[in-house]
Amino acid sequence: MRTPILRAVKCLCRISSQPTAALRPYPAATATAAIRPFSSTSSTASGHSRWSKIKHDKGKADARRGASYSKLSQEITYASREGGLDMSSNLRLKAAVEAAKKAGMPKDRITTALERGQGRSTSGAALETVLVEAIGPGNVALVVDCLTDNKLRTLQDVKYILGKHNGQVTPTSYLFARKGMVRVVAGSGGHEFDSVLESALEIEGTEDVEEVAEGEDGKPEILITTKPARTGPVATEIRQRLPGLKVINYGIEWVPNEDTMVGDLSEKNGQSLSELLEKLEEADDVSDVYTNAKA
Repeated sequence: MRTPILRAVKCLCRISSQPTAALRPYPAATATAAIRPFSSTSSTASGHSRWSKIKHDKGKADARRGASYSKLSQEITYASREGGLDMSSNLRLKAAVEAAKKAGMPKDRITTALERGQGRSTSGAALETVLVEAIGPGNVALVVDCLTDNKLRTLQDVKYILGKHNGQVTPTSYLFARKGMVRVVAGSGGHEFDSVLESALEIEGTEDVEEVAEGEDGKPEILITTKPARTGPVATEIRQRLPGLKVINYGIEWVPNEDTMVGDLSEKNGQSLSELLEKLEEADDVSDVYTNAKA
C-alpha cells in the first residue's frame, strides 16, 4: 500500500535582523536565532524580539500554505497525467482542482499544474518522468517519482535532500510492485464493505479489496487493488454499479512487497525518515514518494 502517512514547505522568509555572520543556511534556523527572551532588561532588545517572533509566526504560516499548495499542485499534475483533462470522467482531477480553489491557490498555479500533467512546462520544454530509488534512515526503501523539464537538476536536488537526511541512492524498485489503486469512502451512498467487495470482484482487473480503518484523510476507506492497465476502468465501473459510492482517487502506485516491509523503527530513525519524506515532498519536481515502512 502507498504510505503517504509520513508525507507532507516552501522556503521560509529570512527573518533575522542580526549581522550577516549570524545567518544560517536554512531560514528556520535563522528565525530561531533571531528570537530573544522576553525577560530582557533592554526595551530595544525586547521590542526586536517581539517583532522577530511576529515575522517568524508569519513565516511559519506562509510555509504551511506553501506546503499545502505544493501537495495540491502535485495531485493536480498526477491526476491530469493519469486521467486526462476531462473532469467529467476524471473525478480525481475534478476533486483536486476543487480542493485547490477552496484553498485559495492562484489560478495560474492551477493552470501550470494541469499543463505539467500533460507533459508541458511553462518554459515550453517537454516534461519527463524521473524515478529515483534510494535507502533512507532505518534501511527503509524509497521510490521517488518525479516529473521534470530538467532531469539533471531534479536528480541533483533529490540526491542533495537524501544526503542531508542520511539517505543514499541505490536500487530499491525490486522491493515494490506497480499496482493500480482505487480508494473509495467506506459507507458512501449506503454501500458498506461487503457490497463493494462483491461488486469489485466481478469487475475485470480487480485483484484485491480491503478495508482501511484510517485512510489518507483520517476517515475509513475501502482500497481496491487492480492491474495497472485496468485502474481507470475499474474506478468507472464500480461507480456505475454502486450509485452514490464516492471515489476519493485512483492511480498507479509503487506498492511495497509485504515480506520486505520494514517495521519497529527506533525513535531516532523514525524522526529522521519523517523529516526526509517531508523535504522530498516539498521539492517542486517530486510527484510522489513511496516507502516500504510499516505504518
